[in-house]
Amino acid sequence: MENSQHDIDELIGKYLAGEASAAEAAHVEKWAHQSEANQKYLHQFEIIFQKASTVKQWQEFDTDAAWNKVKSKIQKSEGKVIPLQRTGFSLLKIAASLVFVLGAGLMAFKLMMNTKLVEVVAQTEVVTDTLPDGSGVVLNKETNLSYAYSKSQKTHVVKLKGEAYFNIKHQDDKKFIVETEGLYIRDIGTSFNVKSYPESNTVEVVVIEGEVVFFTDSNPGIHLKANGKGTYNKTTKTFSIEQPEENVLAYKTKFFSFSDNTLETIAQTLNEVYATKIIVPDHLKNCRLTVSFNDETIEEITAVIADTLGLTVTHQENKFVLEGAGCE
Repeated sequence: MENSQHDIDELIGKYLAGEASAAEAAHVEKWAHQSEANQKYLHQFEIIFQKASTVKQWQEFDTDAAWNKVKSKIQKSEGKVIPLQRTGFSLLKIAASLVFVLGAGLMAFKLMMNTKLVEVVAQTEVVTDTLPDGSGVVLNKETNLSYAYSKSQKTHVVKLKGEAYFNIKHQDDKKFIVETEGLYIRDIGTSFNVKSYPESNTVEVVVIEGEVVFFTDSNPGIHLKANGKGTYNKTTKTFSIEQPEENVLAYKTKFFSFSDNTLETIAQTLNEVYATKIIVPDHLKNCRLTVSFNDETIEEITAVIADTLGLTVTHQENKFVLEGAGCE
């Protein structure tokens, strides 16, 4: 039975994306050899697909809405759809002209991105979630994450703004890449933490298990293994390897350990995790404390700090203000 134009377009899409069965692939190839027009039709599809696969920056948009917009442009003003023929001025030719005007190719993008973009947002609280590929992720507050998968390139891509911990479900035949501010972190069987806030001058990567490559388009970067920390300086555009801080994953575990740290440092660490801030006046910032907390509330933590140092606490909206005589 002869396939409709829609059916052959769908089969070609699966064929180019590497998702067609053996029978479907054979059908496409047989159809293409039936006429010179069919061969040209398939070739145009291949050109658009290849053009889109060279695009480095993926735009974040609703692919279904974008595709519908392309199709709407090929309708006549009275609302009748242009007849679909295998020869002549076909849907693909019209779409191709529009695609190249738009840039990367919405139709080929739709073929490449068979999985829609998934977005995870953490505002005032830590958020735990699972990505479509099965990888676990924990977002610190004030963090945005978007996920997409390219079947043609066999690549999972996460775009991150903020801080997140990744526990990757590693697959040897597929890549997992985190992109943030023009930097890339590629997983090599790993769990790792990425801290990348726009207002900070640095981007930090700490590897918990396994290994990652931390790089840019123009710099091969550094390899990091378990218990290693890599820092990228946005001003000097350089990478460095350092020792990770003790409380890197405290926002995830809610376990904090401080050893002879200043009160200023302790408050800064806690303020990165909890919505309610601890305010330390200048004359108390150099007070030192050795203490640990395990899944306590910010109210309990503040009370312990105040009691240990002989301070008082005043609660003002979303903050606790410490007061006292100071430290020698």
